[in-house]
Amino acid sequence: MCSRVLLAAALLAAGCGGGSLEPDPPREAASPSVQTLRTPPEGKLYHGVIPVADALQGATDVSPQALDDYEAAVGQPVAYVYFDDEWSISRAFPSETAGWIRARGAVPFVRLMLRSQRVPLVTDPVFTLDRIIAGEFDADLGAWADQANAFGTPLIVEYGTEVNGDWNPWSAPYNGGLDVGPAKFRAAYRHIVELMRPRAPNITWALHYAGQSFPGGDPRNVPAAYYPGDDVVDWVGISAYGSERSNDTRCNSFRSLVDDILPQLRAATATKPLFIFEFGNTSTDPDCPAGPWVRDAFADLLGGRWPELRGFCWWQQKFVDGPSKGGTTDYLVQDDPEVQAAFRDALTGPAASKILDRPLLP
Repeated sequence: MCSRVLLAAALLAAGCGGGSLEPDPPREAASPSVQTLRTPPEGKLYHGVIPVADALQGATDVSPQALDDYEAAVGQPVAYVYFDDEWSISRAFPSETAGWIRARGAVPFVRLMLRSQRVPLVTDPVFTLDRIIAGEFDADLGAWADQANAFGTPLIVEYGTEVNGDWNPWSAPYNGGLDVGPAKFRAAYRHIVELMRPRAPNITWALHYAGQSFPGGDPRNVPAAYYPGDDVVDWVGISAYGSERSNDTRCNSFRSLVDDILPQLRAATATKPLFIFEFGNTSTDPDCPAGPWVRDAFADLLGGRWPELRGFCWWQQKFVDGPSKGGTTDYLVQDDPEVQAAFRDALTGPAASKILDRPLLP
């Protein structure tokens, strides 16, 4: 634990204070002393988590207490904490959340959610890809980048979460369809990074795909169709879920999901490090027991099946399913003894040396 305290102090010192710093004035380029997080070498994996505190708020509402509960359950700290930055709430850099994450010795991993409402399966009335490409939000994006630079220590940021799905407003169905939507996404992603990277060089830029494309089987909706280029992407990752809801009819094994999607990712980029940005399995679906699912997932993660992987991140949340569902979805590690045992065996067992529970700083 002492090493974690020293790490937090180093991160805070590099940032010249806490998460409430006022942003520097706009500039052409940020200080060259501000650097990005290092990627783990082959054979090492970052350990991350999304510690959701309030089911009603989703991944925006992460908290120190929820992180405490997770780390106590699994027996190890994390290298990064993953959370939503909802532009439906604020367009400012999330300094408060990023600040307490850094104070814990972890790196903030921010999902940049450019949308005006948190409603799936609809076209957003404000943040269309066309408007992003046209530069209508450049002032807000530039101010966010300046605040990120003022934060002063490494950040991970993704835009376009699960773009090959059909539920988020940056996906093709809500931006002209599969014939034109993927190209618009590539242009929007490039526009965001090319605007923000010179002003915030402490950001590692991530691109996040769903583990299964929806619609599937369409060559217009594969990862390569959305890939904006190695020059604007640093990390590439996926979501990989077994049973996502208490009444889910699917029970995809972690192995089958990753085996299927990794060649598709390599068709998009031959060199970028790959990650599991989200994984989970609810403990409330009797047809897909969570304990064995998690144990099998860690056996492959730590057994070297996919040497190109560099990290994993558990979705730690519990929520009531919709009125028509009638159940509860529960990803909380501490709520299922078999899941907790699978985590502890993996994170503290013979292969635990492969797991990085602190960030590799510049």
